[in-house]
Amino acid sequence: MVTKRQKPTSPSSSNGCAIPCLLIFGVFVFTGFLVSARPFGGALLALAVIGGAIALIIKRDWQDNVFGPIGVDTNFKRYLVLGITIWFMLMTFTSTNLEDANALWAKGKKSEAVELYVTELERTSSPNPKVFERVIEYYFENGDMRQAKHFCNMAIEANVELSPSSKELRGFVTTVREDHARMVEQQKIAEEAKDKAEVAKKEAEKEKQKRDSEKETRKRLDTLISVLEKLKITVVESVSVQQISTDIWEATIKVRNSWHIKPYQIRLQDAQNLWSAWATIASPKEPDSARIKIVDFNGNEVGGSRVLAGSLIWVQEN
Repeated sequence: MVTKRQKPTSPSSSNGCAIPCLLIFGVFVFTGFLVSARPFGGALLALAVIGGAIALIIKRDWQDNVFGPIGVDTNFKRYLVLGITIWFMLMTFTSTNLEDANALWAKGKKSEAVELYVTELERTSSPNPKVFERVIEYYFENGDMRQAKHFCNMAIEANVELSPSSKELRGFVTTVREDHARMVEQQKIAEEAKDKAEVAKKEAEKEKQKRDSEKETRKRLDTLISVLEKLKITVVESVSVQQISTDIWEATIKVRNSWHIKPYQIRLQDAQNLWSAWATIASPKEPDSARIKIVDFNGNEVGGSRVLAGSLIWVQEN
């Protein structure tokens, strides 16, 4: 009976797995050393992981030995697993400023730790109370009260509750908090006073404009009455003037009943003369900005300027 000869186990299959496995084990051991070597360990770890990834990409037979036993048999799956592994290692072991600062603080290197703490406070939107406490404590113990007060105010404005360990520092924080509260109250009072002053100023300006407008209106009205008296226009019963906009003034002329019995052409000429007299008073440089409105005793409009221009005069034909 002839039996099939078994294919001898190749050296690559039998012991080739040991090399990449030992390499991976060595990377993880080296990782522990790198983590303890912060703050420089993160950069070294990144280089080590990248180097291991490049080695696996170049050594294709290593990929077979590493990924084959776990059923990762395609390039896509292998690169996906490799990428996830690299990301996990970097996210797990790479140090942060806060971690580095805590490590330095624990070693007594407070000056270097505070530099990292300050960087962390400047870039975060939700600061850690312990970070504030250590920064304030460092500057307080070193006699830099200006910086200590600065970061204490920063914590108060960020609504961070401080709980210093020493009695002296708690007293300092309480004093700064009271000073900050007084400053906020003073600023509030100053803002309210400023707002009141602004309102009063606007009201005064508005009142002045009103008085000036009334004065100018009275002046123009008296001038128009004077002109009508000189021209001996008897058909006019009374007049009033008002400013419609910045450049447009309108005179409302109430006429007597005799106006209605005059011929159309005479009434049109009277209206044109009334407008000319008013234009020389209201807007001599731009006559069309002067408007008139002619009304009867009941307030019915019987003539005046058209909307397009003051000089376009109309009167009722009947």
